Amino acid sequence: MSARQLRVALLVWKPRDPHAPGDVSGGLPQVLLVHDGAPPWHMPSVILRPGELLLCAAERAAYALGLVLPHRHRVLATDLRHPRRMTLVVDGGWTSGTDAQVAAGELSPCHCHPTFHRRRWAASEGLDDVMTRALHAALTTPPT
Repeated sequence: MSARQLRVALLVWKPRDPHAPGDVSGGLPQVLLVHDGAPPWHMPSVILRPGELLLCAAERAAYALGLVLPHRHRVLATDLRHPRRMTLVVDGGWTSGTDAQVAAGELSPCHCHPTFHRRRWAASEGLDDVMTRALHAALTTPPT
């Protein structure tokens, strides 16, 4: 019998207007997805290590992308669809400018090992239920 895993996923989003990131009047923001050679595209994530704090795992995922977590940390959604794995979606914040352009690159190296990951910005209309709930929470629930 295998142990249950806890995956920590980062929701990183790119607003349509970086000067008004919460303004969705022109449409919902795009979400960063990655893929490491095996489909499907997914949110950047890591497996929580034994004894590791949730925030440390989220920082590890952000570091692999070359991003820094926002100062206020929050879990936006949970995914319990897989019987052996629970996923917590953590707010990775929004990005624009240089970060957005780097993240939009076709291939980018991971900072923790020499593997290359593909990255792309996905339209919010094509996201699954968990990512949609997490994006809605990021946009409508003010950080505390």
